[in-house]
Amino acid sequence: MKKIVLSIVLIVVLSCNSNRNSGRFISETDTAYSEDVRAISAKINANTEDAELYYKRGNTFYYEKRFNDAVLDFEFAISLNPKQPLYHFRCAETLISMDSTNSEKTKLHLTKTLELKSDYHAATSLLAKYHLARQQYPEAIKLYTSLLDKPEFADPAFVMLSIAHKEQKDTIKAEGIIDRALTVNPENFDAVMQKVLILNHRKDPLVLTWANKAVRMNEFSDEALYTLGLILQNQQKFADAMSYYERVIKVNPNHVFAHYNLAVIQSLFENYDESIDWCEKTLDLNPEFANAMALKGYCFEMQGNKKAALQEYKAALSINPNLTVAKDGLKNVQ
Repeated sequence: MKKIVLSIVLIVVLSCNSNRNSGRFISETDTAYSEDVRAISAKINANTEDAELYYKRGNTFYYEKRFNDAVLDFEFAISLNPKQPLYHFRCAETLISMDSTNSEKTKLHLTKTLELKSDYHAATSLLAKYHLARQQYPEAIKLYTSLLDKPEFADPAFVMLSIAHKEQKDTIKAEGIIDRALTVNPENFDAVMQKVLILNHRKDPLVLTWANKAVRMNEFSDEALYTLGLILQNQQKFADAMSYYERVIKVNPNHVFAHYNLAVIQSLFENYDESIDWCEKTLDLNPEFANAMALKGYCFEMQGNKKAALQEYKAALSINPNLTVAKDGLKNVQ
C-alpha cells in the first residue's frame, strides 16, 4: 500500500514539474557560445524563471546574428511575461531580420506589442514595413501616416509613404509627399534620393541638380554616387560617369552594377580589353550576371574571336534564354 502511495506522489510531482516553464539550458562552460552568452546563461541557470535574463540573452544572440537562438529566448521570455511589449517587439524584429517565412508570427507579435503599448512608434513603423513588403498598401499607408507628426519617425515615414504610392503607380501623390517631406526637413537624405529617382524617371532636367545635392549630402553613399553616375551616363557624359562609378567601387567594392557600367562605357569606346576586364570583375561578384557574359561575348566578337564569343553568348543564354543581345550575338558568330 505504501509503495502505491509513493508511486502516486511521484507521478504527481513529475507531472507538476513537466508543466513548469523551463527555458533552454546553456552551460556557462560551453565554448560553443560566446563569453557574453555564457555569462548570462550562468545567471539564468541560477534563476530559471527570470524573463528579463532570457530577454537579455536573446538580445546578445541577436547582435551576434544568431537569430534562431534569439527567437527561442525571446519567445521564452514572453511565456514568462506575456505583457511586456518590448519582448514581443524584439521577437518580431528578429523574425524579420532572419527573413522568416512565418510572417503571421511576426504580425502577431507586432500587433500584440501595440495592444500592450499603443504609442510604441517603432512597432508601428515595423508593422507598416511588414504590410508594405506584402503589398498591403492601405494598411501600410494608414500606419505610416500616423507617424508623420512623430519627430523621430517622420523622416522615414514620409519616404516609405511615398514609396507605397509609387508602387501603386501614383507618382503624382508620391512626389507630393516627398516635396512635403523636404519642406519639413530639407536635409532628409532619403527623401532627396526619392526626388532624384522620380525626376530621373520622367527625364526632368532638374535631376542632375538634385543628384549632385544628394552626393554633397553624403559623399560616401554608394547609392547616391551610383545614381549620379547613371544619370551622367544617360546624358552621354561618359568620362564623368566613369569617375563616379570608380568612386562607388571605392566605397563599395562589391557594387555589381558600377563594375558592369564601366564595362559598358569601355565597350562604347571600343576599348574591348578593358571592357572584358570589367566584365570579368562583374562576374567575380555575380557569376550569373547574364548581361555581363553577353557584353563579354560582344567584345570578343568585335575582336574577331568568334570561338570565345560563342562560348559567352551560350553561357548568357543558359541563364537567361530571352536575352536579346545574346541571341543576336549568337546568330552573328555561328
